[in-house]
Amino acid sequence: MDYAELSRRLAHRVLAEGPEAILSPKRREHSRSVAELAAALCGRASIDPERGRAAGLAHDMCKELPAAELEALAAAYPGAAPGSALLGGKVMHGPAAAVVLEREYGVDDAEFLDAVAFHPLGRPGMGALETVVYCADKLEPGRKRIDPAWREHCLSLPPELMLPEVVERVIRWLESEGLAVAPETIVLRDSLCRRIPTI
Repeated sequence: MDYAELSRRLAHRVLAEGPEAILSPKRREHSRSVAELAAALCGRASIDPERGRAAGLAHDMCKELPAAELEALAAAYPGAAPGSALLGGKVMHGPAAAVVLEREYGVDDAEFLDAVAFHPLGRPGMGALETVVYCADKLEPGRKRIDPAWREHCLSLPPELMLPEVVERVIRWLESEGLAVAPETIVLRDSLCRRIPTI
């Protein structure tokens, strides 16, 4: 797949303004920022930066769809198991976007589709691209509630060391806001914890 061309096509759709806009100005800027950060992180991790850019552009492209359309698309994603938190609430846009990528853009790269689908919650065993997109979404500079020094610290790490710090921070923030933490995110956190061997 030509990811540079996919990035171009997705930018035309996701970043469109005026009557063609599918996202609010704030969401467009977030998508642009995630795409740029994902491309940069991919470049450092020996992943095609255009794969990261395209996934970053696509990750929220279904975020503002009507609820019924969002639900139908999310339910069609084969990677989301019945009962998964991905199939309810505010996180359905991930699997919905993956279905759009398959149907409308002919994307058949399973890792790429999973990176888009699972970016809201994460999951154990995430591949390199999934890790990059998850972290880029949570660390992009437009997220004002993040301490800049902590962000810079995270961005100085390789993705596999960045991920545990980002997941822990996401969980702490959700809990501080009185919001539920999805079971998938808890399982991800637990899978990343380094167990100290007992003697």
